[in-house]
Amino acid sequence: MSLRFALLGFLSTTPASGYTLGRKFADGAGAMWEALPSQIYLELQRLEDLGLIEGETAKDDKLRRRVYRITKRGREELKIWVESESDERQRERDAERVRFLFLDRSGLPAIRRHVERHRLHYEQQLERWNRHRDDIADGTQERLVDRLADCPPRERDFVTAMKWFAFDGLVRRARMETGWAEDILTWLDTCGSKEEVATLPFEPRRRETNRRKATGIDAAPPKRRSQAR
Repeated sequence: MSLRFALLGFLSTTPASGYTLGRKFADGAGAMWEALPSQIYLELQRLEDLGLIEGETAKDDKLRRRVYRITKRGREELKIWVESESDERQRERDAERVRFLFLDRSGLPAIRRHVERHRLHYEQQLERWNRHRDDIADGTQERLVDRLADCPPRERDFVTAMKWFAFDGLVRRARMETGWAEDILTWLDTCGSKEEVATLPFEPRRRETNRRKATGIDAAPPKRRSQAR
C-alpha cells in the first residue's frame, strides 16, 4: 500500500482540503498508515499532476484552501488497487521486536521500562480503537457518516460492518501487544537477576532438546563402510 491509495480512498468518499485530510487521516486510516502533513500535501500535488484528483480553491474559505476531489480516472485506479489479487504485503519491519532481541545485554530495570512503555502505548491505542469501533457500531463515527452519505440505503449495513471489522482488527492487535507485554513483565517478576531465572516461558525439555541437537549429541553415528572381501 502507499499513501497515494489511502488519499484516493478518502477522496472517494467526499472532497476535502489538505488540512481536512490531514485531520481526518489521523483519526481514520492513519491508525493503519501514518503520514506527516508535509507528506500528504506533497502526494496531493503528485495525484493532481497525474490527473487522479483535481483541486479548486474554496471561494468561501478565508484561508483560500484548495479542495480536492477524485476524478473518474482516480476512481478507476483506486478500484484496480483495492481489487488487486497480488500479494502486496509489506516486508516485515518490526523495530520493536528487533530492539527487544538485543535488550538481553541491558539491565533488568531498563528492560522493564522498555516493556512498560510498550504496554502503555498499546493500552492507549486500544482505548482509541475501541472508541472508533463503538462509534461505528452506533453509526456516529465521522468518517462512516461521510461514507454513508452517498451510499445506497440497502448497502449501509454492509458498509458499516466492513468499517467495523477494520477497527476490530486493530483492537485485536492492541490486545495481543498488551498481552505480550504483560507476559514479559510477569516473567521478569520471577527473575531475581539475569543469573537467577526461576522459570522459563517454555518447557525446559524443549530447550534441552534444542541444545542436544545444536551440539550434535543426538546425531546418528556415521555409517561404517563395509570392507570388500
